[in-house]
Amino acid sequence: MLQQFIEPTRYDFVESLMLERTGFLDSFSVEGQPSGGTDGDKNGIILVQNNQIFITPPLSGGKPARISAVHPVVLKINWKTVTEPTEVTSADYITWEICEKPQYQITVSPDKLKVHFTLYRAEKYAWNLVNCPASFEAAVRAEPNRALLLSTLTIEQILSSLDNRSILRNLNIPALYAELNNPTYLPVCIAEGRAPLPGKESRIQLSLPEHTLTGNGMLREGRTAESADSLDYLRFPGAPFAREGEVFARKLPPEEGIPGFDVEGGVLSPPPPQDIYFAAGEHAQLLPNGDIAALRTGRPRICGDSSCVITCDFPAVCLITREMAATASEIMFAGDIVVPADIEGPMRIEALGNVYVYGNVRQSTITATGSIYISGQVTGCSLYTGLAGVEQHRLHRFSSLLLTEVAGLREAARLLAKNVESRQQSVKYGLVVMLLLEDKYSHIECLISDLKTALLCMDGSSQPASEQLKQMLEVFAHPGQFTEFITDSVLNSFSRLLRNLCEDIELLQEEYAVINIARSHDSILNPGGELILRDADAETV
Repeated sequence: MLQQFIEPTRYDFVESLMLERTGFLDSFSVEGQPSGGTDGDKNGIILVQNNQIFITPPLSGGKPARISAVHPVVLKINWKTVTEPTEVTSADYITWEICEKPQYQITVSPDKLKVHFTLYRAEKYAWNLVNCPASFEAAVRAEPNRALLLSTLTIEQILSSLDNRSILRNLNIPALYAELNNPTYLPVCIAEGRAPLPGKESRIQLSLPEHTLTGNGMLREGRTAESADSLDYLRFPGAPFAREGEVFARKLPPEEGIPGFDVEGGVLSPPPPQDIYFAAGEHAQLLPNGDIAALRTGRPRICGDSSCVITCDFPAVCLITREMAATASEIMFAGDIVVPADIEGPMRIEALGNVYVYGNVRQSTITATGSIYISGQVTGCSLYTGLAGVEQHRLHRFSSLLLTEVAGLREAARLLAKNVESRQQSVKYGLVVMLLLEDKYSHIECLISDLKTALLCMDGSSQPASEQLKQMLEVFAHPGQFTEFITDSVLNSFSRLLRNLCEDIELLQEEYAVINIARSHDSILNPGGELILRDADAETV
């Protein structure tokens, strides 16, 4: 928003004189630009002297003089502005004026929260035309007359140009004075509104019972973890755990923000706070006052996504025996995993929930969409929780990669089939897909094999969609046997099943994901939330 408050300087002086080639003009040097030939001395002549423009007409056989102007001079001939060299005679009516840059500029920011004042020059001088010797072509120039100061910019002039009362009411007069007295020639804020204060969005706040702070006592006593009840292992100190009937969280309502105002006096409303939809599982209940209570004893899992939908349930628990911990190379489970022993590694543990290890962990990778709790030291390991756990989970990684490749396969099959049909030939779509899978997209076979293996290793998941995906993987692992069956619609269904698997795992990213360990050495720790090192001498990578 730009406002100019200085009118251009005008000089409505007109001089069009008929002069003889002898006499007045003879007293000035003549540096005309002849038009060519021997008739150059017959051309018209222009002379600029003492802020006056003198013109003589051409003699017989000559050409009229040509005149132009150099900024900030604006020439008008017969009330029309001259923008290029123009022929002129003594019969023409000529005026000139100065159109100079304003002394200052006032701008309002796009959000209307600030007004800036920029000073270009405080003094205003008169302008004189630069004398020009008599010539056939003349470019009229002007320069300020530093000896003739017309005015100096004042606060009153600036205030009189501001017609908005709200800006005047909030005007920072000292800032204006400071800029006029000690110019910086930089934008200076002279008025400011108040931005609205945003409110608070609805959220879930954990209010864990007091017994969760002490946990099951296994860390405090420093003994080997042994318990007859697998649920007792979930009572790691500080980890969420609730007994039946206990309140473990609360849904806080959204809070409205505080309105602001702009420099023009308008009210600026704060953005409306966003509410969340809370979906309680079979074993959780949202009470009328916002409290969330457990309907069974266990570990509450609170997950959220970008659509502001929060879910809560109590996941299944997989208790790993000491024999499995000593011999297994990988463990995957669609819930919480508990290992009541040391892990010497190398081992890979992947959980769609939390991982609890009562002991030390060496040379292993643990991935959890929730949190990781380890009672002992972590050495040479990689730990991922929350969002990092989602991205590192093999089901999510393989399905994401395969989804991208299937999209490319589908587009390539469409183009190839179209190319064949353009030659007036027919081809089976399934055969086209088989040929692509054997050539350009042969690497898909490895991705399908990896995803099949990961699905087979994933315990605790028996959803119908998972079975459909396994069947579809079998089809594309042996495309030659299903050329009659494979169509573009089948590829689209395959993509949809892969996308659903990715989204299902992403929805299991927990709101309060932490890594809680005693010590760490030469390890990669990538928590989706808080990192807790219980011993001060821990070393991490």
